[in-house]
Amino acid sequence: MYKVKKQNILMMLKFLINQELQIFHTKEIDNKYSISGDKFVVSEGLKKNRIAERILHWNTLIKKSFDYVVNTPTKDVLKTRLKLIKQTPDCTDVMYEHITDAMKGYLEVSNLGSSEAFIDLMNVSPNKKDVTFEWMSGINHLEQLFQELQAIGLIGKESSLNHFKKAFSGGLLSDVEQINFTGTNTLIVYLFDKMNEHRLIRYSIKHNKVIEVITGITSVAQTRDKYLNSKTGFPKGSQDVDNILDKV
Repeated sequence: MYKVKKQNILMMLKFLINQELQIFHTKEIDNKYSISGDKFVVSEGLKKNRIAERILHWNTLIKKSFDYVVNTPTKDVLKTRLKLIKQTPDCTDVMYEHITDAMKGYLEVSNLGSSEAFIDLMNVSPNKKDVTFEWMSGINHLEQLFQELQAIGLIGKESSLNHFKKAFSGGLLSDVEQINFTGTNTLIVYLFDKMNEHRLIRYSIKHNKVIEVITGITSVAQTRDKYLNSKTGFPKGSQDVDNILDKV
């Protein structure tokens, strides 16, 4: 069974965090030093130094926090470290989602999938305000997609069309029932990525969490990283998914 190495998880997480920090601090510095009616130009060096300083801080914080949780994988230690991360002034919602997603993968590949910390992460209920994907095409196309996916064995017979429709209703995420996808995790994540690319759904900052709730897949970001960094850049069976979405 494929296991993502811990260093790969941290490397991918740091890349995503670095992107967010660049956006956050570029905007913050521009807003702070912009004077209406004045032609004040902020030095690029100032931005680079601030961003570099914060990247260094976050790289240390993430590594230390992940090690703390792995060494003592209890619910209390997890909550303490996540609280510390969340309270950091430049922690954005996007960053926090990536961090919790990566933490699941990090614990899993550390053979701590039955630990208090991992179970607590998996049992976090969706925020009452979180919503699921909204289907952007006709309802007949959604029904066709369900039938096509069942026909090639990507959705089990236990899942009904009504459950599938609710998963793409744009309603509360807490009301969604998990769909029994029977393909590989990489292929299912690829399916959602391609639906977004085809503008059948629209990703938000919490799209990984939504996919987790709908599919039951843990560590969606790491699963995506697995197929993107494979030799072909596609999961096995991707052509079947492409053919179906081209017809929808």
